[in-house]
Amino acid sequence: MLVLYKTLKFLFRHVLPEKSRYPLARLLARLIVLFNPKRRSILEANLAPIIGAAGARTLAPKLLGNFSMTAVDFFCPRRDVAREIQEENASVIEKSYRRYKKVIVATAHMGNWELGMTYLINKGFLMAGVYAPYREDEVVEWIMRHRNPDVEWIPAARGAVRACINALERGRMLGMAADIPFGEKGHRVKMFGTSAHLPLGPWAIAARAGAAVIPGFVLRVRPGRYRIIFHDPILPVEGSLRHQMETMQERFRGHLESYLKAYPEQWGCLQPFWDKPARA
Repeated sequence: MLVLYKTLKFLFRHVLPEKSRYPLARLLARLIVLFNPKRRSILEANLAPIIGAAGARTLAPKLLGNFSMTAVDFFCPRRDVAREIQEENASVIEKSYRRYKKVIVATAHMGNWELGMTYLINKGFLMAGVYAPYREDEVVEWIMRHRNPDVEWIPAARGAVRACINALERGRMLGMAADIPFGEKGHRVKMFGTSAHLPLGPWAIAARAGAAVIPGFVLRVRPGRYRIIFHDPILPVEGSLRHQMETMQERFRGHLESYLKAYPEQWGCLQPFWDKPARA
């Protein structure tokens, strides 16, 4: 698999003209959806609760095409792509950092989520980020070489919560995806009339560190162009740790559901997301 990834990167970065990268990425995605029934089935199953079965069949190739364009941006980044991001409600970041000192930016696998880290570094913030390890160590190492080296990267593994709190206490802002559980079971929630498990990790860290959580999403406006949208901070509440985690998560769930409804084709979830129906 690593050989395939490296070959595709070489072709896209050193052989293909820049203007053809996005069209070819979308074409390859359509071919994968057409000839890989397992992948197609997963994408359609993830989309169906949001837009219905018929809409899911239509949108699945576009979703994978968007994911492929995100991969192009990740492995063959265009100069200044992060500096050209359109901003919406960006002042909430600076205001929250000055007021609360400890800030987590919670996002989802939408648009170009990792681009937000570089955006915040360009704004002058020290950043830490949580990433999901894969089973293939070589693939992990290769991917990590493409991530922003100015970020303190923390694997979602044993000891991650303590490492994240430590980063917050040292003044780093923490970036986390809060839609797919990695290294944990997560908490069952309802969205679009269907149940799924969302991670509790971000909310456990926020509650224990006393950190404000700012929902933020990096959306594709067109190929190679993005806008970043921030929302007002979600703050720890009174009560037990479990109550705090679930209360904060519920507020984020509202944001996530809204974005999934508005931009389902930009949701880069390629694994089964919804809970399996209980057997009769």
